[in-house]
Amino acid sequence: MSLLKCLEGFVPSESGVYSEDEMRDINIKILNERGVTVEDIAQLAYSTQSKYLDNLTIEEMKESVLDVLGKRDQFHAILLAANVDVAAENNLFSEPLNSILNKDLGLFGLDEAIALSIAGNYGTIGQTNFGFLDVSKPGKINILQNNKKRCNCFLDDIVGALAALSAVRVAQKHAIRQAMGQIDFDF
Repeated sequence: MSLLKCLEGFVPSESGVYSEDEMRDINIKILNERGVTVEDIAQLAYSTQSKYLDNLTIEEMKESVLDVLGKRDQFHAILLAANVDVAAENNLFSEPLNSILNKDLGLFGLDEAIALSIAGNYGTIGQTNFGFLDVSKPGKINILQNNKKRCNCFLDDIVGALAALSAVRVAQKHAIRQAMGQIDFDF
């Protein structure tokens, strides 16, 4: 039995290791099932970074989001976050944990700890960006936070971390291009 409908019938690899394309595809399916699109994350990332980069486009930010969704750390975090949130929705945890997760208790903190580990993948500025998004709760983060029909204890923070990471990735790419005279580096 799969808690996530998009993974029903999924046959895991023997090694438990997946390619970037496989991880990206699975991540997108999970996020979509939980009500989050690549565009939602890109919009959050764009809104945090566009004030610093005049020539930034939403398309560039979507590409950045797609890139980070193919990385192993994000894959594991999204899998864990979605499964924990859905398990809490289905009351599969003992009390008081189940209530803490469903209320997204501010004092819990493990959801933010996992999000911070993602946000820091391109340096500590990602963690600062995540902190701003976590406190201000713009856009999709606010919608997830205030959804009373679903548990989004982990997901709202994961979405903020993905946006923060995507924004930092683009900022670093622009800084390298500028410093190296427009040479394009892929990282």
